[in-house]
Amino acid sequence: MRFLWHCGERKAPWNKASLLSFAIVVVLTTVTLGLIPAAAYAAPQFAALTIDARNGKVLFAQDIDGIRHPASLTKMMTLYLLFQDLSAGKIALNSPITVSARATGMAPSKLGVKAGQSISVETAIRAIVVKSANDIAAAVAEKLGGTENAFAQRMTRTARGLGMSRTTFLNASGLPNPGQVTSARDMATLGLRLMRDFPQYYPYFRTQSFVYQGKTIKGHNRLLGSYQGTDGIKTGYVAASGFNLVTSVRRGDKRLVGVVLGGKSGASRDAYMKQMLSRYFDDAASGSAIAAYAGSSKGAKPTDELQTASAGDIDAEATAAAKPTRKEAAAKRLAARKSKAQEDQVSSSGEEPTEQGDTEDGVDSMANLAAQAAAPAMPSATGTTTKADQPAAQVETVPQPMPDQAVAETPASVPFQQKTAEQQIADQAQMASISAGSDAGWTISLGDYATKNDAQAVLQQMRKRTPGVLNGRTAQTVMVEKKGKITYRARFTGFDESSAAMACKTIKKQKAPCQAQGPS
Repeated sequence: MRFLWHCGERKAPWNKASLLSFAIVVVLTTVTLGLIPAAAYAAPQFAALTIDARNGKVLFAQDIDGIRHPASLTKMMTLYLLFQDLSAGKIALNSPITVSARATGMAPSKLGVKAGQSISVETAIRAIVVKSANDIAAAVAEKLGGTENAFAQRMTRTARGLGMSRTTFLNASGLPNPGQVTSARDMATLGLRLMRDFPQYYPYFRTQSFVYQGKTIKGHNRLLGSYQGTDGIKTGYVAASGFNLVTSVRRGDKRLVGVVLGGKSGASRDAYMKQMLSRYFDDAASGSAIAAYAGSSKGAKPTDELQTASAGDIDAEATAAAKPTRKEAAAKRLAARKSKAQEDQVSSSGEEPTEQGDTEDGVDSMANLAAQAAAPAMPSATGTTTKADQPAAQVETVPQPMPDQAVAETPASVPFQQKTAEQQIADQAQMASISAGSDAGWTISLGDYATKNDAQAVLQQMRKRTPGVLNGRTAQTVMVEKKGKITYRARFTGFDESSAAMACKTIKKQKAPCQAQGPS
């Protein structure tokens, strides 16, 4: 069943009763027909999973079978089917894919190929992996399936055949559709099968950039090149899903696959993934096999894995099956050198890759910095969260003193954990007053934020962006109470008047607020 949300001219606006009635009919109809799992309507939920790729053993799990929206992780299955047809000889890396008018009409992110123009299969792979191009995913679907709908049915059939019992695909890109659902376990299984079934093509997933029509296009998987051993796989985002990521990391003979679904931001999702994988590498088994299913060693198969390589080495690895001539190989090496040179030029400009739609934007404003708060804390083996489980913030919390009467009203005999939030704040204020005077000198304030995590995220990101003026300075979050409302002030201390002014001048160039404050 297909609902047309834009039905042409509308003679009269719908009132609230009409909209409510229509919504009830839609929900009852779709649930009755079994098209959309009820959980798909829920607010985005967090899920995480770590798999030992050698034997399929689950090393860490948080709601791994809960229903989620895959967003651009969908493109992993689009590429799985493309690799199937490449392996079967139905198409070749240099086969043309014509982009239809329908495909060009997909919402961003897009490669921007004009209707009627063609690109090679290999370019399509790169565009999907790096750019997460929705227009190219649709074009691939039409090339292989005739229509995107028919291709999506093949995607779902293939998913079920791989054991992905909770996954339904309705398009090839991951653009929003309430019926397009998956789970963390299913996405881990798909990641395993890409490595296990297509080792000759899997190296495309480590591509960090490629050149199209003279322009270097950079990717969004920031773990590549920043987290040791990472060699793929895919990021994704739509509003209904939150920030998603499937990652594969190989260190020596050990390999882990991690899945994070529903992250609050790209940065917090990445931080959580790194912490999660780092914790379980010691528990991973050594070997050369790749499991076929997340949660079982059944179907594990030895795989001739390629060593982790830079983006510039991907051509020789990923196209080995194509057996290029010497002339073709020379042309590829030249293109790779040009790509690397252009990539370096883009990198030196300090630009962040950005996309719209089904992807993640680079950090470009203080609001985005504040949104990149710490990821959900990982539970320890006992089910509780310890201080060591928290992401390393490296910032000091200095509560702001509260009025004396608030402290006086706090019963000293009551254990801290049993006190109300107001009483705990008062206790913290009293403790902070003991070290009053430790803030002598100039400070710079980067604004007040709703949570401590928000303030810490701002401090961390600004230290990375402007290290020259913040090296050696102490980062602090200061709890501030105004008219009964608690906020958290992000600030750096340890300046004199001149260095504080210089720091604020530099920080303001990053489009961030900054105010220098003298000794109080």
